[in-house]
Amino acid sequence: MKASTTNKQKGSRLGAIISHEGFWLMALSILLIPQVASSIKVFAHNNAQYENPWFAWCYAIGIDMAILIFTVKGRPVIAFFYLLVMIAHALIGQFLPLQSTYGVLLVHTTLPITIFSFSHLFYYEKKAENKRNESAELPQVSTEVAQLTAMIAQDIRIEPQPYLCPQCGLGATTSKKLNGHISGHKQKSEWLPEKYGDWENKNETRAAALLQIKSKAQ
Repeated sequence: MKASTTNKQKGSRLGAIISHEGFWLMALSILLIPQVASSIKVFAHNNAQYENPWFAWCYAIGIDMAILIFTVKGRPVIAFFYLLVMIAHALIGQFLPLQSTYGVLLVHTTLPITIFSFSHLFYYEKKAENKRNESAELPQVSTEVAQLTAMIAQDIRIEPQPYLCPQCGLGATTSKKLNGHISGHKQKSEWLPEKYGDWENKNETRAAALLQIKSKAQ
């Protein structure tokens, strides 16, 4: 009984490991290693002018990681294109001679296409993120503007209230009115100044900002 329970626990752990995204990425990365070797061979055979092997390594790793990157990023069409590119690298490296026209064309077209694809992916995601942030902020502003517009249309007076009561949050147009409100809290023993922090300076800062806004509007 204990042995079967132990086997089930091991099986569930193994299943959890296999199902984890990190395991899949690791397995794919391992499979890319021999493909990288093939791409290095294609680059080196068709670019004999580059003696430094790092050029070939950079090219191969970047090209062969593209299919993994675009797959994870949800770009199956581009990932399929790089699948064909990887097959072409494998076949050209295996069967065609050095300085093959097909090999030269493959290397010198795949490299700029990959640079463009990566740049476009980064730019597209950055642009999409900015749009999401903007759309998340716009509804709240639009709602407030709509409320103010509706109130003005109904001849409802709107007065700025820079002076806020630190106890209940009620706003007042002047410090004198706020002091009158605060006296009510004191009479009811609701005034606890040690808890409010620098509330007076905050009120004065808001009042000064309001005055500056009004002066600019005139």
